[in-house]
Amino acid sequence: MKVSGVNLNNNRNSISMQQHRVILPPSKAEIFYSEHKAITYSSAVLAAGLGVIYASKGRPVSKLAKSIAGSMSKLSDTEVNPSRLSCIMSGEELLKMLPRLKKASYEATADNMKQGVFRADLHSHSNYSDGVGLVKNLLDDATDYADLLYLKTKNKFIYALSDHDTVKGLKEAMTVISGNPVRYKNLDFVPAIEVSFAHSSPKSGNECEVSELLVYGINPYSPKINEFLDKIHQKRSNMVNNFINEAKNINSLAKFSIEEFSKYYEYEKYGNMMNLHWKAYHYLQTKHAVTQYAQRTGQNPETLYKQIMSDSKGASVGILHDKGKLPADIGESRDFQVIFKKYAPHFENGKLIAPSENTFEEVIEAFKDEQGIFMAFAHPAYLAEKVENPAETFKYFIENSKGLIKASESFHQAYNERISPDIIESLQTQTEKLGLLNLGGQDNHKGKLFKLTM
Repeated sequence: MKVSGVNLNNNRNSISMQQHRVILPPSKAEIFYSEHKAITYSSAVLAAGLGVIYASKGRPVSKLAKSIAGSMSKLSDTEVNPSRLSCIMSGEELLKMLPRLKKASYEATADNMKQGVFRADLHSHSNYSDGVGLVKNLLDDATDYADLLYLKTKNKFIYALSDHDTVKGLKEAMTVISGNPVRYKNLDFVPAIEVSFAHSSPKSGNECEVSELLVYGINPYSPKINEFLDKIHQKRSNMVNNFINEAKNINSLAKFSIEEFSKYYEYEKYGNMMNLHWKAYHYLQTKHAVTQYAQRTGQNPETLYKQIMSDSKGASVGILHDKGKLPADIGESRDFQVIFKKYAPHFENGKLIAPSENTFEEVIEAFKDEQGIFMAFAHPAYLAEKVENPAETFKYFIENSKGLIKASESFHQAYNERISPDIIESLQTQTEKLGLLNLGGQDNHKGKLFKLTM
């Protein structure tokens, strides 16, 4: 069942939304070790200088690490020894580990950390997508905890970086890790990505919505993956340019521009991400409405827009109404509502048209030949609330994933309060019946992963 039309109010708040070897000062974990005579800082520094020797003798190197090292070597003047990436965990290795991990394994509570129960975080974002944390800092946070966890339990901490529709953060992580492999000896690092896809969405009120899949164990230098990402980024860029140019023909007085869109809706930062059509829509509608208000009150439209948007980045017209920055009788333009339908994911003669999004089939095609990877439904409750029959929807995607979807993020740690525990538990039961494994993550977007409490 497909519902035609665009429910604009439903989404009014949808956008509220070189390689160096480094000797570091003592981390929290290294200080802890020193105090307990488990390891001294000087020995850690010595070990850093002997990273390759450690890695080659200390732990096996995964096929994924060898593949990534080969890719890095081809792209640089220096050969990267795979042993320098010995902390890289492949998708196959992660799959074998998942049955041992329980709900508490993903919960970064003070008690769980002190007891060594918290063992994995398989969903996080850096400043390369919509997070603010630097890759090096996020790796440090994960590694500090990994060192303490290993000292207490002899278990390694599993951490995945999974930025939205980009592998730039993963490439930086490979450089950081290979530059000082001993630093990450107690960490299992899983290269991952969160990819979006458009689908029919009868319950949301919009014809289509966008959901996401987590892909684990990828080589961020894979030509096919990078080609897939370049293509979707180009689609999004084309959509924004076409949408804005068409809007100029409707209201030339508003002086729409890519530069202004980037400034107030952070296109430069979020241009690689899902739902960019909504950001473009809200930019055009707010600029159009403010221009009308300026004409009514005899003000300069450009000056007034800068003033209103100075503390309202990413706002919709509805948010500006709520803030008292626009009178209620100046609303959204129906002309923009009409052309929005062309730039948003929609159906034409039963076929999904996605001007700035992937289709599910495009995602599967891009990853189906990658070795050792698997996919998981990201925060499945958000997908479930958009469709009539979640179990059938999950089943459809699993059966058409060419065997790639093997897990579900049942233990997502960032659901808001409107997702009840009963719904989460029900969805876990449904996905388990479909043969999926459970996993979880913090879905962290902050500068730090978590606060050390051990």
